[in-house]
Amino acid sequence: MPSALSPQPYALCTFMKSKFQDTDTGLTEINLTSLIDVSLVLVVIFMVMTPMILQSTITVSTPNVGNAAAGAQQTELRAEVYIKQSGEVIINGVTIAPAALTDSLRVLLAMTKNKLVVISADEQVMHDRVVGALDAARQAGAKELSIVKRRNR
Repeated sequence: MPSALSPQPYALCTFMKSKFQDTDTGLTEINLTSLIDVSLVLVVIFMVMTPMILQSTITVSTPNVGNAAAGAQQTELRAEVYIKQSGEVIINGVTIAPAALTDSLRVLLAMTKNKLVVISADEQVMHDRVVGALDAARQAGAKELSIVKRRNR
């Protein structure tokens, strides 16, 4: 005869089976709470990041050939920066060191009225070097920036 302190093995086995094993139905529900939590976190991340992405853009407008020719006649002096594939930087026909680009542009832009910088590069030049030249021109005080594609000669 079992004592009053020891559990009945059959009752314990039945309890465990009904509590932890559901062999008849299986897993039929999807836990939506975690799905909703993850979705809301992604929405908040996108809401926070969108203004940061929109503020760090550079506006580029591409002129047509007729407007570019008319614009060249109207300007009196401008800084023309040409970046070669070899790494040379040429400002208005004078070769300078790439590290001195900002200082050279600052001196040249101090003499101009319209503060225009025109940047062109070889086709093989990496885009980060062109963007670096744009940043240097903006730091030097350029009010207008233009990117020009040179005709093949």
